[in-house]
Amino acid sequence: MRGFGFYTRLAWQGMCKNGRVYLPYILTCIGMVMMYYIVCALQNSTAVETMRGGGTVQEILSLGQIVIGFFSLLFLLYTNSFLLKRRKKEFGLYNILGMSKLNLARVLLLETLLTAALALLSGLGLGLLFSKLAELSLSRLLSSGPSLVFEISPLAIISTLKLFSLIFLLLLANSLRQVHMARPVELLRAPNFGERPPKANWLLALLGLILLAGAYFLAVTIKDPIVALGLFFVAVIMVIIATYLLFIAGSVALCRLLQKNPRFYYQTKHFVSTGNMLFRMRRNGAGLASICILSTMVLVMLSTTGCLFWGKEAALQQRFPQDIIFSIYDVFYPADEAAADERPGLAERQNYIPVYRELIEAELARRGWQNQPVLDFRHLTTVAAVENSRLTFDQDKMQQAERLVQYKGFYYAHFIPLDDYNRSQASALELQPDEVFICENPNAPYTWNTLSLPQIEQLPEFKVKSLLPEFPHTSVSNSEILPDLWVVVPDEQIMQTVCNVQQQAYERASSVAWYYGFDLPETASPSESDEFVRVIWNQVDERTQQAKANGEFEPPNIHYSDINGERDWYYSMNSGMFFLAIVLALVFVAGALLIMYYKQLVEGYEDQAGFGILRKVGMTDREIRSSVNWQTLVLFFLPLVIAGIHLAFAFNMLLKLLLAFGLSNPALLVQISVICYLIFALLYIAAYLTTSRIYYRIVAS
Repeated sequence: MRGFGFYTRLAWQGMCKNGRVYLPYILTCIGMVMMYYIVCALQNSTAVETMRGGGTVQEILSLGQIVIGFFSLLFLLYTNSFLLKRRKKEFGLYNILGMSKLNLARVLLLETLLTAALALLSGLGLGLLFSKLAELSLSRLLSSGPSLVFEISPLAIISTLKLFSLIFLLLLANSLRQVHMARPVELLRAPNFGERPPKANWLLALLGLILLAGAYFLAVTIKDPIVALGLFFVAVIMVIIATYLLFIAGSVALCRLLQKNPRFYYQTKHFVSTGNMLFRMRRNGAGLASICILSTMVLVMLSTTGCLFWGKEAALQQRFPQDIIFSIYDVFYPADEAAADERPGLAERQNYIPVYRELIEAELARRGWQNQPVLDFRHLTTVAAVENSRLTFDQDKMQQAERLVQYKGFYYAHFIPLDDYNRSQASALELQPDEVFICENPNAPYTWNTLSLPQIEQLPEFKVKSLLPEFPHTSVSNSEILPDLWVVVPDEQIMQTVCNVQQQAYERASSVAWYYGFDLPETASPSESDEFVRVIWNQVDERTQQAKANGEFEPPNIHYSDINGERDWYYSMNSGMFFLAIVLALVFVAGALLIMYYKQLVEGYEDQAGFGILRKVGMTDREIRSSVNWQTLVLFFLPLVIAGIHLAFAFNMLLKLLLAFGLSNPALLVQISVICYLIFALLYIAAYLTTSRIYYRIVAS
């Protein structure tokens, strides 16, 4: 026991003597434990589950739980290496004085146990304290009533203990490995053991420039949201690799170029700081690249999820242009008796359109809602390739486009009969059998005077009689993934013929559908909307049961979309992603700031002797401070500047990704991105001022 007490005291004194190094590390461990527990607690909270859309949020938080756990492992391994390097001299001295490596292992074990105990007890305590605040913040984001019950999650505590016990075990194993493999002299010289000045690797620097230029080109030139979804992670990987190459190899090359410029290099502050940066740039480059990547991740996450959060109502209105939408699919119009015989019963589906229309309009009239604008039409919506006025359905070409994630030339083609168009638009347009109308689309204008469907021999080459105004926005055409092409054909039989051909061409074929959508009066409540839909659904179900009982043709199912019914899910999804982005941003910002701190701390001790020599040969404290300020200014503001450039070039791709989520608001994305960057820059400047003072105090002592 006496030996145990000695080693415990030795471990504790070592931690206290190196408090400047250990304290930020322990605080980081505490913060990681706290954040992980909070996310786990919210993910298992019954209060969150009962919130409006809480189930969706908990599914999103389960992903955040994995991300935070993985990042905690990588980041604590990274920061522990800084910590161990500072302690190696001390361990080397103990080893030379007669302490075996087994005894050093005992000290490391006790230090790890003390750190783990402080981190887990303090982190769980703070997690319990702030979990309620996080829950209240989440309820505010979800616009849900807060719960007044304080809840402790045993599952979250157990999960946190398991994960961080494993992490501290891995940290201990890594420390023991390094101490065991090193010789006593290497341990004693470790803090002062530097690298040889690296040579400029122009090939790697050029490769970094090429990768970065390629990623920027992809981000700027991309036009289709589906392509953006497919290439986003490719561009991200290219940017990460390019950033590391440029900071490691490119920065060395830049320092070499600066040294070759006599007017710049032979100034006191530039001479010392440039030479110092060149000497350590390989290690500096990796750390600075990590800071830059973390900063970019924070800015991208907050910008996109913030845009989704504040633009959620606009996006919801775009997805649901009418408050309530009813529809029937697979409406069949037989060309002749043979076609009707091939699909018995389906021809009767069209007969239920007026029946269901009558049910809906009767209920609207009963509630006094009959004066609301209505969109009522039949349509066929399918994917088609359009080239030189030729519209084709090609399964192989479509699959190739999907593999290459390249959809240029493909459209969502919507065919609507003239009678239905006139009814929905209160117009009286006329068409000859060989004529069609094309509705304008500002984003993808149709520039030809004809429209042909070469796969359908019985159809003529249609003349485009004129361009009509853009078709009213509906859930049929609210996708920004592919451009819309609305074609008004002379009658429903042509529409059905096109439907039959595309069903033969595609495995995942579309069918003719009936669309009936309308807005609710401003006085209608969500409960009234739910009741309206329920009444229609019950009436349709009664008719279905009646038909079954009488042995008649079974009526088609009626599908519906209710904006009030979807609002909870959509709000909770966007709010949950924003909340998770805030949590991850706090974790990543803490990581970036700690990397800055340790870099300044470790390099301050390494540069202490060098600046002492410069002071002895006549360099003043003012000149030292000027050199230190220039060096830290260049090193630590470079990641912030590069992160801003990454964000600027990613703007177009982020905008396309938001389009895939139904949000089209470039101005909002610009505003939120600028605000996020300015707030992050203020934190960054504060970290720079703090760490530069620490570095100066070390090298000046």
